[in-house]
Amino acid sequence: MIRMQKVIQIYKKIVHTGTNKKFSDINNKYTKLVNIYVLICLHASLVFYISDLIFLDKPLTAHITAYISQLQLIIILILNQKHYFNAAKLLWIAYLFIYINISTCTVNPGIYTEYYFLLVPGICLAIYQKNTIPIIATLLGYFCFFAPYYFWDIYPENHPNKTQFIVVGVLFYCVYAIINYFKKLNAKNEAKLLVAYEELEKRKKLEIADLQLQSLKSQMNPHFIFNALNSIQEYIILNQKRLASDYLGKFADLIRAYLNHSMKDAIALKEEIACLEMYLELEKLRFEDTLFYCINYKHHQSLERIMIPTMLIQPYVENALKHGLLHRKNNRILSIDFDINVQTKMVVCTIIDNGVGRKKSEEYKAKKLRKHTSFASKANENRLQLINMNMEKERQAKIIITDLYEKDKASGTKVVLTIPYL
Repeated sequence: MIRMQKVIQIYKKIVHTGTNKKFSDINNKYTKLVNIYVLICLHASLVFYISDLIFLDKPLTAHITAYISQLQLIIILILNQKHYFNAAKLLWIAYLFIYINISTCTVNPGIYTEYYFLLVPGICLAIYQKNTIPIIATLLGYFCFFAPYYFWDIYPENHPNKTQFIVVGVLFYCVYAIINYFKKLNAKNEAKLLVAYEELEKRKKLEIADLQLQSLKSQMNPHFIFNALNSIQEYIILNQKRLASDYLGKFADLIRAYLNHSMKDAIALKEEIACLEMYLELEKLRFEDTLFYCINYKHHQSLERIMIPTMLIQPYVENALKHGLLHRKNNRILSIDFDINVQTKMVVCTIIDNGVGRKKSEEYKAKKLRKHTSFASKANENRLQLINMNMEKERQAKIIITDLYEKDKASGTKVVLTIPYL
């Protein structure tokens, strides 16, 4: 099974030889088609070569044509790898003409192998966007069709095909016209799919922007702003002008950072941690120094280069404060740990609080006359789904929320947020 997977990987690599994201999709498509044709011919050539060795007992020197054929096919792959696409395609068409002619006139004479020239229009149309070379190749294939009848004396003088110029011409034209029709139809369908894909991308961007705004609204909620301003007012009343000034400066920095981040799709992990520290420092005053928090991360050199989606972590930290720790009277502890997996390119953020737990929090919420709808949590869930639409299965963003217990009593909540980074 493992060997089969390795073989499949090798074939995939050969098929994608010469393709690159910097080239257009249509160019990559034509390159892959040429590589597929070459692979088919290589296998066919090897099968015939081995069967000749086994069953016909021909000496190795009698297979010069097979050696040249295989070498030519390998050269086509090398040209694609070096990005000489036009040369590779022309050499491929030359290969077709050379070996159909050889098959018709020397290897398998008299068994109508000249009809293989009817493959030329379809193959040429499949690898060229413009029709100039396919038309030239079709006309050349038409003339080569009659070579065995006029130049090689393979068929008898009175053979009906010898004078069927119009019938053969119509046959070539029909093959060309039918394949060209389906090529144009396929191009139209691809254009429609491209338009639909672009529309989907636009819609996704608008949805992400809307979710980011919802998250921003939640982060800058009136309660948080009101509490912050109350703290500043208290400092002023108590004539603690220096503390009031420092607090106001930090509050302004946090609001500015939130507004700045709302205009970006991704920010550096270092910026996200800095914002969390500012936010928690301000919220600590709200809890009157009964909140103890720590943000743990390794001083990784790549913290500035690791880019994660904006406004994704803070709402979960806010939930820990608002729904877990707020209902606890003292010794409120919050820990945030960041772990970077360089191999999988994932950031794992673990948020642990020693609050009252989700069940108790729901009970407190039920007693309130005015029930609060958490925009941030719902918005973040939707954002995670949108992020995952562009990610491989191995790099999907996910969240796991676990209730913590100590001797069958709720002792807090653990949130593990796994985020793919750029």
